[in-house]
Amino acid sequence: MFGRWLRHAQPRLATRRQLTTTTQALSESSSSVSAAELDKFARISDQWWDPQGAFKYLHTMNAPRVQFIRQTLLAAKPTLRGLRAVDVGCGGGLAAERLARLGLATLGIDAAPESIRVARAHAQADPLLNVAYRETTAEALARDAPRFDAVVSLEVIEHVRDAAQFVRSLVELAAPGALVFVSTMNRTPLSWLVDVALPEHVLRVVPRGTHDWRKFVAPAELRDMMRAAGAEPVDCRGLVLDPLRNRCHLVDCDFGLLRNAGVQANYIMAARKHG
Repeated sequence: MFGRWLRHAQPRLATRRQLTTTTQALSESSSSVSAAELDKFARISDQWWDPQGAFKYLHTMNAPRVQFIRQTLLAAKPTLRGLRAVDVGCGGGLAAERLARLGLATLGIDAAPESIRVARAHAQADPLLNVAYRETTAEALARDAPRFDAVVSLEVIEHVRDAAQFVRSLVELAAPGALVFVSTMNRTPLSWLVDVALPEHVLRVVPRGTHDWRKFVAPAELRDMMRAAGAEPVDCRGLVLDPLRNRCHLVDCDFGLLRNAGVQANYIMAARKHG
């Protein structure tokens, strides 16, 4: 049943007039999507698969993020084959394609039609890839989709209008006992340096204004949001990004007695839905 639904999760592409109407509706609806953020990413959507373009550091972070997801899922499941995953805010499909290659039946969703077009076009290069894309929001998907074994949202929460509402929608998409994965940036001086100052103002790889440091989410805040939404955090790791050498690797949350030392900038958290 899920496979049939996944194969047919291909809505008609919006025309320019429909896109304007959709953006206006989002700003007035209960969705956590920010119309301003949609417009921001629409302008650079043609760079999703350029490893030296505006999404350079998402390419760099992709492998360790998916490594964490794989390890966490396999700690709870004997195999990933046949599990259903949704990548919320999938953009051009960087993570969704990697998840599909792990054996997960993957649906990528994004409210930006330009990003969905890019993701679909890139996936056509591998017709055996078990991935589909749909232009929608997490809130809308939760109303008409089956529940998922893994819900993934990477570097998205810092761009939404209401972080707590967004987390509730992620947990709602998860089946009872399923895992929810969120990666984002802590709100610290180090994250301002690593994720804003260097990439946007010094190296000028990322367009200026892509990130608003005030919207970054501290791990303690994300834990509280997960628990309030009905999911218990089970693991949290730092993603140490070196924008100068273009490297990224996973580290533990704590360094001995130094609490939260590993999550002072980028991090990824897993939580298990109750039930």
